Amino acid sequence: MRSQLRRALTIFVTAASVTLAGTGVAAAGGPGGSGSSSTTSAAAEIQAKRDALVSRADSGDISGTRATLDELAPVLTDLAQGKRYMIQAQAKESAATARQDNVEARKGVDELAAQVENRAGLPPVTTLLNALLQRLLVSLSSLVNDLLGGLPVPVG
Repeated sequence: MRSQLRRALTIFVTAASVTLAGTGVAAAGGPGGSGSSSTTSAAAEIQAKRDALVSRADSGDISGTRATLDELAPVLTDLAQGKRYMIQAQAKESAATARQDNVEARKGVDELAAQVENRAGLPPVTTLLNALLQRLLVSLSSLVNDLLGGLPVPVG
């Protein structure tokens, strides 16, 4: 119950932060970044994918988790390489970290999917999925924070 309340509060605060940042230009300006509504859009997309990962992991949806990880990969690559978005160097570093964490999480989810039939004595799938995704979820929250120029984004 406490976890659900914390998650709902996290979603509410994040939505409010993204809404406030979306009313104008993202505060991502400064050295190495120009800041624009596209960075706000990228932050919202990443936050939505992060929330989808949490939801799918909590429900034990391995194939849905895989699909979301696959959807995240090109966005993180674009951000890390600066192909579509002009962002600060710190945000690029956060994107590169999140991209690597995404690759590692995908490998772990693939291994978990392969072991699903032989699960005698293992913890529930939801527990394993949450453990696999923790690093990536923290990285994604950090990236959203960097894209929004320092607005607080709770990690839940």
